Amino acid sequence: MCGSSFATAGRRPTAGFASCRSRYDFSRSIMRLILSTVLLLVTAKAALGQHPGQHVKVNVTPVSTAVRGDTTGISYTVQSTTASKEKLVAFFVDAPARVLRIPPPAPVMDWSTDSLWVGRPMAQWTILTLLNPGSTTPRLYFESVGLPGILTYWAGGDFPPPPVDDADDAKPPPDLLATEMIHGKTVGVDPWPADRTPKALIARLRTLTKRSCAAPLKWVKSPALCAKLVGYLDQAEANRAASNATEAKSSMAIYVTSLSGKTAGTFAAGVTNSGYWLLKPNADIIVSKL
Repeated sequence: MCGSSFATAGRRPTAGFASCRSRYDFSRSIMRLILSTVLLLVTAKAALGQHPGQHVKVNVTPVSTAVRGDTTGISYTVQSTTASKEKLVAFFVDAPARVLRIPPPAPVMDWSTDSLWVGRPMAQWTILTLLNPGSTTPRLYFESVGLPGILTYWAGGDFPPPPVDDADDAKPPPDLLATEMIHGKTVGVDPWPADRTPKALIARLRTLTKRSCAAPLKWVKSPALCAKLVGYLDQAEANRAASNATEAKSSMAIYVTSLSGKTAGTFAAGVTNSGYWLLKPNADIIVSKL
């Protein structure tokens, strides 16, 4: 039996005492390890708060928009910024026009893609190897039958699964888009409107332009340029209404030129990737229909 009688009696510790002391030290080490682990878990939980999966910050950058006939394809890169506290595991974009194609990026074994989320059309990329803070994805591409619009994206971080509670079975399933992912706006694909006339498409682009110029998007940051862009659309509509297709196309060409930089692949001052890849393709669609 372990006790202190050996020490208090002034006798030399026996082998039994040494064994007892060893077991005591081992137990104390295990207790320290348990307490340290609990402390780390509590500290991590306090740092991450009560919303695991939402501790990522991302920069979503449309890098191209290609319109072919009635189909639009969009490519993005997604950067998980150094402010992220979790590794990025998923990126979704709303796709009300339905996803026509969504090839996995390379290397294929590192990615999973899908086109429906609980029956809702959505372009989905899951990063099987996870993305560290400070890293950027390769190009993520999908295409739909429709035209460029302003859509919602979601991004989610990786976290350990919560413990299973039998009581949770009686609860309605949570909306994981709301509880485990962050969201924002990016360029996506809208379904074609019922009215595809130049008049309707110019009015639609006017709305998109004003939204791109206003908070919270600010995809076109120059108020002076924003006023000019809306003015060119007004000119295009006035010329269209006067059956002057040539002048209407000229106004739309100036609109596109105003968004573009001096060299190919660049944008005008104050125009972001999102602003350019939303507005320019829509203007090109209008020109093709005038």
